[in-house]
Amino acid sequence: MNLPWVESPFFNEILKTKNLTEEEKQLATEYNKNGFVVLRNVFPEDVIDQVKADMNQKGFNEDFPVTVYRDKTRIQDLWQYSDSTKQISSNDTIMKTLEMLYDREPIPFQTLNFKFGSQQRAHSDTIHFSSIPARYMCGVWVALEDVTPENGAVFYYSGSHRMPEYNFAHIKDAPEDTTYNDYVQYEDFMQSIMNVSEFDKKFFYAKKGDALIWSSNIIHGGSKVEAEGSTRYSQVTHYYFKDCIYYTPMLSNMVTNELYLRNGFKNIKTGESVQSNFNGHNITPISTGKDKSILNNRLDEVKKIMDLVKLKNKIVNKLFK
Repeated sequence: MNLPWVESPFFNEILKTKNLTEEEKQLATEYNKNGFVVLRNVFPEDVIDQVKADMNQKGFNEDFPVTVYRDKTRIQDLWQYSDSTKQISSNDTIMKTLEMLYDREPIPFQTLNFKFGSQQRAHSDTIHFSSIPARYMCGVWVALEDVTPENGAVFYYSGSHRMPEYNFAHIKDAPEDTTYNDYVQYEDFMQSIMNVSEFDKKFFYAKKGDALIWSSNIIHGGSKVEAEGSTRYSQVTHYYFKDCIYYTPMLSNMVTNELYLRNGFKNIKTGESVQSNFNGHNITPISTGKDKSILNNRLDEVKKIMDLVKLKNKIVNKLFK
């Protein structure tokens, strides 16, 4: 079935066939049930302290030139300037755990480093990062200092990964394109869903070095920072998995199935460029304009025929002009 085995309806049957340790079985079972697992004290203190130093000396230092997005709270893709940030993203324990949970090679592709709590509203990562086959994406949140109610803990709704992957096709009443100007509508919708759901809202009061691995579709966000100005140093790495088609629903037209594809992004661990495919099978996207594409190899053949017809008509017109 084209789903990660830990999210498959056949999970219990598949689990019986796996050659896993008792600890791995427990992790997989928790992930299947709750949509997340916690790994305690994963990262050495010296690496964590170096990440924080790089955040202050490079990421949040306005005099240090970067070409990536940053504001006072976060910097995206600090790994491009920080070896310690790359180390966190490519940590052996994390990579081996992800490969066990997904049965595919994990591909770290984006980092977000936070100096303060994000205070983000409830959302699913699938609005930003999705894949075909579905759900081959996850996030790993790492505490670079202790987290308390004062500095804005991550919150998540246990079990919410089982919900549909909501996008603007569920919200908009017209087949229009969307941009990040529309994002607040998605946030309002997700909050209304959570208000009527029975999922338990939990808070991750982590210790320095702890990691929270969450499924792509679990609903999560950032709590209010109670003590103004208090830091909450942390790093999120987003991972895709090998042999998928990668796209961004937020910038796609999910009504007309015109996808904003993510091609050629870098594997943080290897530095190699990643190209989309479907379980090892190449699919040629056909551009529909506005950075969007459809996936249909047969239409590619139709396009070639139509181009030949147009060329023939041009030749005929010239001959008889």
